[in-house]
Amino acid sequence: MIELTMLPGKDGDCLLLSYGDGTFERRVLVDGGRASSYDQVKPVLASLEPAHLDLLVVTHVDQDHVLGVLKLLEDEDHVGVGEVWFNGYDHLKDVALETFGAKDGELLTTKLLEQHIPWNAAFEGRAIEHGRTPAGFDDGARFHVVAPDRVLLEQLVAVWEEECRKHGLIPGVEAQAPPAIEGFEQLGALDIEKLAATPFDPDESKPNASSIAFLFEYDGVRILFTGDGDDRRMVESLKPLAEAEGGRVHLDALKVSHHGSAGNLSRELLELIDCPRYLISTNGARHGHPDAVAMARILKYGGDSKELVFNYRERATDWDLPEWKEKYGYTVTVPPGDQDGRVTLAW
Repeated sequence: MIELTMLPGKDGDCLLLSYGDGTFERRVLVDGGRASSYDQVKPVLASLEPAHLDLLVVTHVDQDHVLGVLKLLEDEDHVGVGEVWFNGYDHLKDVALETFGAKDGELLTTKLLEQHIPWNAAFEGRAIEHGRTPAGFDDGARFHVVAPDRVLLEQLVAVWEEECRKHGLIPGVEAQAPPAIEGFEQLGALDIEKLAATPFDPDESKPNASSIAFLFEYDGVRILFTGDGDDRRMVESLKPLAEAEGGRVHLDALKVSHHGSAGNLSRELLELIDCPRYLISTNGARHGHPDAVAMARILKYGGDSKELVFNYRERATDWDLPEWKEKYGYTVTVPPGDQDGRVTLAW
């Protein structure tokens, strides 16, 4: 049994993974979405039997990933947590935990220490980064860290310290609407071929580059959880796996990085994987994700037969077009009518 539920994290991520074989069940929550989304997430977690998470992964300190986790830990009746994976300020420098980082990261650090929740225990308390293998649950599951690496973590140090000095947030600034792409029409008359051919311009956000991305494997199923992970780092991590498998890494699902941002999904990455399911986790409220360029790359280079899974119906509307679905070989999955923001997949 493997189930992945995309929960209503608004413009952020909140993903609940459950797996087991009938004799046990493990649960992993990846990020918590926005603070305001916790009211919708809490009933789902409270309904678990028992109400316990084996692992809580906080991919990075962007507010659309971490603030829902803070709300969870502030809730006196919150679900139990066995272990947390999170790179705090000192993990950026790979030293022992002594000081705190930027405001949201500091608040999360404080909560973890106050509640004595095991923190990065699978990594002996050290940073979660590519090249380190976590101790597993001894249940047959594997977690392979594909991002970040030491360079990407260390480049966030100065940013984090500056945010502390300003008593600000990471990133905390309301994003502007993405600029129009010169030479392309608006949705409804997009040229998919031209969009897909747009040169890749990688995301330069240092907080995003520090995002934890990992490949989960259990019972022959592989799911790549990316957070807002760095495309270049993920490509380099996946290349050896692709070479070992004849050119492409087989995945059963890809959580598209940074909610479908063009700067976090390249043609090169798509051509390294063989994947039938692409998960788009966002309501598009702040950044307008997913980007048309990223979606066009998936349609063009994401395989001959694929499923696009959106956890908010409105974000799927522009891509649920019969002529495109036939031409580019894809289907669209959205939540049931009474559960916008929440969709469950099973293997």
